Amino acid sequence: MTMRTRALLATVLLLAGCGTDPDITVKHRVPHGITLAVVMFRDCDIANQPDCDGSGLNAGSIFVRVLSHKPGLHAISLPRPVGPKAQLGDDAAVAYAKAKGYRYVINGEVQEYARTGHLALHSDRAGISVRVLSVKNGQALATYTYQEDSKTHFTSPDDMLEDMATQLAASIVLEPKKQRGGEFLLYKGNGGG
Repeated sequence: MTMRTRALLATVLLLAGCGTDPDITVKHRVPHGITLAVVMFRDCDIANQPDCDGSGLNAGSIFVRVLSHKPGLHAISLPRPVGPKAQLGDDAAVAYAKAKGYRYVINGEVQEYARTGHLALHSDRAGISVRVLSVKNGQALATYTYQEDSKTHFTSPDDMLEDMATQLAASIVLEPKKQRGGEFLLYKGNGGG
């Protein structure tokens, strides 16, 4: 085996080991045309990682922007009613959104957020865990968890979060039934005339 073949094989194995799929579960979709409240997410809490400070507000803002660009969905941000690193349970998020008059709310946490730069030995990272909740009964309609490392050193944590928000948006909205504009099949039978 040549050195070039070994290097190519090592690269393929490395990339295959780094790739994972998001963990997404959708029990029910939100109706088309709905307004979805997004409580700004909890900051990540990793020792000696200054990028964690403000990561929840940043990630929440990205999710609001991306979700609002999805046809049939409008997202609005709600300020976090507790501190940026304090836990906000789903029951508390539901009560908070209900008091504000919303039917659906997203609550979540940033698991990891690191900007290392293009020339660093370590790659940029982002991780999130969010739940789409019904205010009516507190039920989790959808859950989404994903962590990603930049494989190219050119993808920022914000780019990764934007991709995550896009994946969530694509999976939670119930698309309206397509209306058939004049596409009918007429059957005249055997002796029709």
